[in-house]
Amino acid sequence: MRVLIALMLLTVASLLAGAGTIKKWVDERGVTHYGDSIPPQYVNQGSTEMSAQGIVVKKHERAMTQEERKALEEERVRQQEAQQKEIEQQRHDTALLNTYTSEKEIDLARDRNMQQAEVQSKSAELRLKQTEERLARLRKQAEGASKSGKPVPADLRQDIADAERETRHLQESILQKKKDMDAIRLKFDTDKQRFRDLTLKK
Repeated sequence: MRVLIALMLLTVASLLAGAGTIKKWVDERGVTHYGDSIPPQYVNQGSTEMSAQGIVVKKHERAMTQEERKALEEERVRQQEAQQKEIEQQRHDTALLNTYTSEKEIDLARDRNMQQAEVQSKSAELRLKQTEERLARLRKQAEGASKSGKPVPADLRQDIADAERETRHLQESILQKKKDMDAIRLKFDTDKQRFRDLTLKK
């Protein structure tokens, strides 16, 4: 072992005695090497250039693998998204504090929005009830014609199809209104909690 170390020191000393720069690199076994050029298989593994006096002139970082580059890019995207989210939150907080002076005002704004949605929902429910009653009458007429052995008139079949289509449309509209009202409640509840947090900080 001492002999090996001595040989390495002699090699380094002879290299340093020259005028050119010395290259230093580590192989796959962790053994450090010195020379005037780096073998091709170690070029991307990181290396150091030293002057004849042993002073580090330049360092070459190890080239990243494809997986490392991908991870670095993903981290960059995450940081950008986090920064954008923070900017949007700051804008929302500013708008919140400029719009309301108390939690009571937020409740009043919520109630106004809820009232409008509820009126639209009740209107759709009333129209649905009327459409379902009309559809029931039309179907009864078609059933009567079939029982009497007569063909169902084309205009009656069309009226039934139109009423069925309108029924489905109104049902979907009512369901959407309920989702809208849930979203309104959540939005204003979230805004009120955020307003409370911001005002408590002051």
